Amino acid sequence: MDNNTDNKLLKNILKSVLYTALIWVISMYGIYSIANLAFPNMSGEQSNTWIVLSLCIGIIFTIFYCTFTIIDEIKNIK
Repeated sequence: MDNNTDNKLLKNILKSVLYTALIWVISMYGIYSIANLAFPNMSGEQSNTWIVLSLCIGIIFTIFYCTFTIIDEIKNIK
């Protein structure tokens, strides 16, 4: 691979990492915000439970996004 191809691949990888982090953060805080709107009088324990559930769902969305991004990049290389 030449230098231009290496730079393009590195740029795609860094863009995927950035998008992955954004997907994780947005989904985690979005789900938690929806839970706060649905249950405004949550106790501390309920709030902590929703934070953990939001974190887990955010990780699941992130795994799916990473998988689809990797598959797309492999298709583009061929």
